[in-house]
Amino acid sequence: MYVTRKITALQLYFVLILSIGITNHVLLIPVLLHFGKRDSWVGASASLIPLLIWVCLLYIVVKRTKQLNMMEWIKQRFGKTVVFLFKWGLISIFLIHAFITLKDVVTWTHVSYLPRTPPLMISLVFMIFCFFAARAGMRAIAVTSGILLPVVIFLGYFVMGSNFQFKDYSLLTPLFTHGYGPTLTSIMLTCGASFELLSIVFLQHHVDTRIRLSSLCILALCVIGLTVGPLTGAIAIFGPFEAADLRYPAYEQWRMVTVGKYVSHLDFFSIFQWISGACVRTSMLMFLSVDVIGIKKKRTRTLIMAGISLFFLAVSLYPTSDNGIVLLIQNWYYPFMFGTGLGLLLIMLAMSILPIRRKEKNA
Repeated sequence: MYVTRKITALQLYFVLILSIGITNHVLLIPVLLHFGKRDSWVGASASLIPLLIWVCLLYIVVKRTKQLNMMEWIKQRFGKTVVFLFKWGLISIFLIHAFITLKDVVTWTHVSYLPRTPPLMISLVFMIFCFFAARAGMRAIAVTSGILLPVVIFLGYFVMGSNFQFKDYSLLTPLFTHGYGPTLTSIMLTCGASFELLSIVFLQHHVDTRIRLSSLCILALCVIGLTVGPLTGAIAIFGPFEAADLRYPAYEQWRMVTVGKYVSHLDFFSIFQWISGACVRTSMLMFLSVDVIGIKKKRTRTLIMAGISLFFLAVSLYPTSDNGIVLLIQNWYYPFMFGTGLGLLLIMLAMSILPIRRKEKNA
């Protein structure tokens, strides 16, 4: 039987900061710049208000479910049919998130520093690491995140401070020159990316300390900060229109870094940041995909995770242009995340408020 050692709430937050941080840096910022241009940073900052309201509703769900296994809780209250639909819907969402992450990190790796390495080999090495991390369990992922996150944060402040010499923050204004539409779109997109905090509900039974509302609010603030910081940096360095044309604005900021006269080309540090976040994110999503099914046998879990890894390898062979992936992320992925994040939370909130069945009362 598979038994997972529990983690603390702080360790869970480390995992989520790395997981959401990589998407907000790599995937979200180009989309915000595309739709919002100069107004994108205002929309990303303003998204903190609806996100805090959303986090308060999330806390109600966590509190009313008493940090129990969400799938078992739904099964007890609403029966096998409802939990079956929930499980397969969630698995589909987790696999979509993992696929987008894999596709983007392989593309970036192939384009930036391994142009002569076949994408299949990049995918293979990446998935081998993620497979063993997911197989080891949530505690292994959390401990790894606790080691990696301080270094990732330090490198983030390093690139920010090193590039102050190139920044012109007057480029952040004037605002609303094209109306309020770009700002509202940026709010929606940023909220869609940040709604991944909903995964707390499906990992809460692995946490042996209390999840507090104040901690969730601080976590939401950190997630927004991870977006606004590099976003304003990209606009201040490249300008809103030039930054919108860049495929990876965060990576281009690393390429600007110089230390004194003779030390440059420090963009290899970005590889550490990128791979750390992508591996933790993919491993967590693979773990969640198996965990929501409720399989207890370790051998069966391992076989399913191996099947998921092979599925991703097969999908990575499908020929897709980078422009096609960009259009997919811009026009479908983030609106989908916004809708599912908001919809799932409202459904679970309604479930937690509905009266308990008589059968459960007698139990």
